[in-house]
Amino acid sequence: MTEAELAALVREVVKQVVAEAEQPKVAPAPADQEARPVWSRGPRHRPLPPPRNASALDALVAATPSRIVTGRTGTRYLTSSYLGLRADHAIALDAVESEVPDGWAAQQGWVPLKTRAVDHTDFFLHPDHGRALDDASRAVVEKVDQRADLQLIAGDGLSAHALLTNGPALIAALTTELKGQGFTVGQPLFVKYARIGVQDEIGVLTRAKATLIVVGERPGLGTGDSLSIYTAYGPKLAQDNAEKDCISNVRSLGFVPARAAKRAAELMKRCFAAGGGGVKLTGGDAAFRPHVVNH
Repeated sequence: MTEAELAALVREVVKQVVAEAEQPKVAPAPADQEARPVWSRGPRHRPLPPPRNASALDALVAATPSRIVTGRTGTRYLTSSYLGLRADHAIALDAVESEVPDGWAAQQGWVPLKTRAVDHTDFFLHPDHGRALDDASRAVVEKVDQRADLQLIAGDGLSAHALLTNGPALIAALTTELKGQGFTVGQPLFVKYARIGVQDEIGVLTRAKATLIVVGERPGLGTGDSLSIYTAYGPKLAQDNAEKDCISNVRSLGFVPARAAKRAAELMKRCFAAGGGGVKLTGGDAAFRPHVVNH
């Protein structure tokens, strides 16, 4: 088997693992108590007594993709748990290495741009290169319609896979929800090798009243498809994170795109009413506490 064939096989297996992980869990429904799974095992593999509230435990397991009540053998993971951890780690690594194909953004109707990062490696090694547009992209942005209240931006961030998977649905939902709140929305821009800070320069160049950037999050175990939305009211260069807000974990197993878009539109309505975001907006509003990460 050639190296290319092996790589193709690995990619196919990972895709299958991701597809299975995204399927909703179904609570087990054993015929009797003795047929229940063994949640934990003693040093000699003797089953422990069944849980006191089996139905509540089943509901808890079915309600979350988190690893809970997985069982053990002695002091070790079960083999299935260990293999699952390895697979989820591989998903995270693949997500970090993923890239958006040439031409994909244009197919979505987004304006393609690029930062000063020359390639993926440079993007990782020099974060500041991902926070500024290259000269050609600056020239393109300067010609964008500058009458919009809000400028939408899509960036690959630390997981292009997340943008490829959930980006189109999220951008479409954001456009609908924001317009529903009465905002004018600029044509979405896509930025290759993007860090969050690139929204500052774009906001200044487009003269938008606010920007929203959707980026792939830093992947955790099995979360290579997760996006974040960062909002910034009154864009300016090197804008402080305390003036921004974040909605994270946007994916099918987390904050689904439609719900996240509705939340973002409500947040922007409050930002415009308050004349600011982040700490200024949420200092006295527990429902909209800022969740900001330096990315």
